[in-house]
Amino acid sequence: MLGLISTVLSLSFASLLFGSGGYGAFQSGITVMLITAVIATLAIGWFSSHPNIAAIPLPSAVAMMAALIAEQSIAQQDIRIMMVSATLLTAAVMLGIGQARLGRAIRYLPLPVLAGFLAGVGWLFLIGGIKLIQPQLLSVDLFLNPSVWLVLAFGVALFFAQKKLGGSLVLPTGFLLLVFLFNLLGAGMPEWSQNWFFSGRNISFWSVQWLPNYSAVQVDTLTDLPWGGILTLALISVFSMLLQATSLELSLGEELDLDRELKVASGANLLSGLLGGAVASLSLSQTSLNRELGGEGKAPFVVAAVVILLFCLAGSFIWQVLPLPAVGVILVYQGLVFMDQWLIRSRSRFSMMDYQIIALIFAVIILNGFLTAVLLGTLITILMFVRQYSRLRVIHLNTDGSTLRSRVERPLRHQKALVKYGDRVRIVRLKGFLFFGTAYGLLEELKSCLQPPCVFLILDFSRVTGTDSSTANALLRLHQSCQQRKVILLLTGTPFELKRILAASGMNLIDSTDEGAQLAPKTLMQTAGLFPDWDRALEWCENELLSRLPTTESGEFTLESVLKERMDLMPYEVVHLVRYFEPVSVKAGEKFIQQGDKADTLYLITKGRVEIQLEIEEGTHRRLKTMMPGTIIGEVGVYTSSIRTASAVALVDTDLMKLSAKSLNDMEAHNQLMAVRLHRFVVMLLAERLADSNKVLGELFD
Repeated sequence: MLGLISTVLSLSFASLLFGSGGYGAFQSGITVMLITAVIATLAIGWFSSHPNIAAIPLPSAVAMMAALIAEQSIAQQDIRIMMVSATLLTAAVMLGIGQARLGRAIRYLPLPVLAGFLAGVGWLFLIGGIKLIQPQLLSVDLFLNPSVWLVLAFGVALFFAQKKLGGSLVLPTGFLLLVFLFNLLGAGMPEWSQNWFFSGRNISFWSVQWLPNYSAVQVDTLTDLPWGGILTLALISVFSMLLQATSLELSLGEELDLDRELKVASGANLLSGLLGGAVASLSLSQTSLNRELGGEGKAPFVVAAVVILLFCLAGSFIWQVLPLPAVGVILVYQGLVFMDQWLIRSRSRFSMMDYQIIALIFAVIILNGFLTAVLLGTLITILMFVRQYSRLRVIHLNTDGSTLRSRVERPLRHQKALVKYGDRVRIVRLKGFLFFGTAYGLLEELKSCLQPPCVFLILDFSRVTGTDSSTANALLRLHQSCQQRKVILLLTGTPFELKRILAASGMNLIDSTDEGAQLAPKTLMQTAGLFPDWDRALEWCENELLSRLPTTESGEFTLESVLKERMDLMPYEVVHLVRYFEPVSVKAGEKFIQQGDKADTLYLITKGRVEIQLEIEEGTHRRLKTMMPGTIIGEVGVYTSSIRTASAVALVDTDLMKLSAKSLNDMEAHNQLMAVRLHRFVVMLLAERLADSNKVLGELFD
């Protein structure tokens, strides 16, 4: 059955391409199309990634080839050259995409555009079936020719019979009945049937010229071919095949190796092209039919190939009694199938806007041809791409300094100040790919962030996967807006290529990692600052904010002042508590807590600055937090008697007050009230840290 249906379809495809070229060209065309079907059936059926994949000459490629021949007025002797060129080019495109492992790219193409093309293919088949009987469409004869009405009526009847009855027998049985009926009508009404049959000398299979006459081909013949249209045909053929493959995945309930399918189809088309054949592809309908018939393994494809080959060998005795209206009916039927699937039934599967795109491309194919529709489809694809991607959120996080803090732990009064004045710092973390489709929307959103009280704008690129020149242009305009509003712009995690483009475009940049870089606010009003990450930039902004407030970080924080502030102790109680602490001084760069050591001491910083580091490998570390005066280090390890999970290093000369586990035990034994207050202080400190972390997490995952 696969062989019979492939033969019928090949006959109709050959008629569409060679039906107007005389009996000799028609016989050669049928033979070549049948040879294409044999190659496709065996090669794709045998080497496909799934054991039950059937193949035929690709209908959409045949229809587009016919449209190109008509639109470009290709001479009859050049049709074969053009077909071979299209087949070989399609094989090369398939191989290139398969080798590059881009088979899944079909999932990123807008389906409405492809659906519009495939609906247009249906129209080309319908018109091709009518042209087979009435070459001049724009004439009164079209409406007066009874053969045209017979073809349309039988084509519609066959279409509805297939929809109503289903099954694999409708098409071949219907075709055989049509051949018999039109032969009967032709014998009874010779005035109708004078153009129904080819007249001329039968050519045996062994005498048919499979290949074009290459010796007669001139360089001008090749250069005059419509290569733009041929390339378009090749690309749409590949996309059409991949679209059928993805539909097959749904039908089979399992994924196909699309890259392998492309390579297999490339090999089949290479062989077909070398033998003068047409573009071939796997077939959704034939594969579904094979499954319905219970076909397993390679045997069905071998049988189908033998059946097609038998028709090919016996063709010279059959084609002369083959009525063209019967072939025209198959073309009309094929056209109705395509239009029903992609124009009628697709209405329920697409949104109104997507369906309007399908209808627009279909209308352009009818009114102005396939090439114009391809240009329109390309434009629509670009516009849809820009429209869809411009809707994607490229802002991962948009918050201010009152919610998101740097990895610097500060004394309580500084924390309160940052909560109160943190809205002067705006942090925007970007994500994804930034390009012309998202750059303008991003610019407008960022401009809205520059309203008072914003003083600092941090723009983080650490999650950005790529940028283009439009992004750089948007940043230049953003920097101009920042200068007008007296807002300092800081860029963090900036890709090297983006920095290069910004510098080349005239944007002044100061890198905080450069030796001797002066990051003064007055300088940054005219120049954008570069930081390695958003945490360092936020720390700089916090320091600048605190330096403008009455409470600065320049003074010392005595143990007495910290205890009074955090524990609300009376002066005499502070004196009793201080006796349990021991003063310690460390030099800049000195490590006083080592990761992996036993934890038996906590420290309170009274002067200086300490960095908490996670040691990853020998000689490398990552900053976890920076501790300022008035904060405590190492309390968790003391309470849990665990191992130190990080190291502590003094960034500058630092003064500490140390409380050992032994001193804490003494306090608990001899001054229980004071110990309870100290425990409450530590619990409050841990609760504040947890609350800050929850606020940040809530902002990140909102």
